[in-house]
Amino acid sequence: MTNPKIILVSGCAGFIGSNFVKQFKKSFPKTKILGIDDFSTGRKEALERSIIFYHDSILNEKLLGKIFSKHKPEYVFHFAALPSTHYSVEYPRHTSEVNIVGTVALLEVSKNHGVKRFIYSSSSSIYGEAKKLPIKESNNSPDPKSPYAVQKYASEQFCKIFSELFGLDTVCLRYANVFGPGQYGDSPYSAVIPAWLESLYFPDKKRKAFIEGDGNQSRDFCYIDNVILANILAMKSKQKFNGDVLNIASGNQTKINDVKKLIEKYTGKTLNLEKRSPRLGDIRYIWFDVSKAKKLLGYNPQVNLENGLKKTIRWFKSREISK
Repeated sequence: MTNPKIILVSGCAGFIGSNFVKQFKKSFPKTKILGIDDFSTGRKEALERSIIFYHDSILNEKLLGKIFSKHKPEYVFHFAALPSTHYSVEYPRHTSEVNIVGTVALLEVSKNHGVKRFIYSSSSSIYGEAKKLPIKESNNSPDPKSPYAVQKYASEQFCKIFSELFGLDTVCLRYANVFGPGQYGDSPYSAVIPAWLESLYFPDKKRKAFIEGDGNQSRDFCYIDNVILANILAMKSKQKFNGDVLNIASGNQTKINDVKKLIEKYTGKTLNLEKRSPRLGDIRYIWFDVSKAKKLLGYNPQVNLENGLKKTIRWFKSREISK
């Protein structure tokens, strides 16, 4: 495809959104990029200064209307969310407002302004405790175990409805456990890899590194570049999407205990972890089949866990040096 004239990226200062903007600019240097972020989870230092940026919430429907009327984006990449499963357990109403109502607001303005394709960042948490591994989109019915998972599933249904009722081309990418540079671990809701690396390179007596459960639970860790690749392939695809859902993962499962060993191997440091009980809404085993994304998008993960960890560790080391 030729370069799109202009795209909109929600959550452009977040972990996934900011990485996406940087890599998209390299692949499509002539494309104008609009960004919207309220910094609720994003960071000002992660913001790409050359984009057309709006500092506000996706819940501001009047502003969304003005942005789309003025700039007429062709593609919308919807990364904005309050992303933590555990945060959603504590704040179900607030996270539902952002994660569901905010998505519907973006879908509506996209429909009203003739967007070519709406690419939604969904979550593998939708499946709950899968009955069959690896998890295929077709052999595991959604069984959300947290407010966050329910919110993502509800938003997928809205994508499908907007395709069926209004003809808006929508596709939903269900991410596994995404990690990589730009993902900080200084929040009580941080994912395991950044939280552990944060504890090694920026120790804090008030914030101890911990492990929940016995560590034998598995995850499908997906490096950030693989997710960005999937989004670009979804934009470029000649297929007509109608709310289709696609697993975006590495296609491998790794035990949390094995991640600990790899981190210690590549950092040369010892992780002293406080043992805690499993959290509410946690899933025991996660492992995804990505054959549907390969078939429809040509998706093939480029960076495995080991190489992704090495790249992520280099980023943490660079932060340590520059602090």
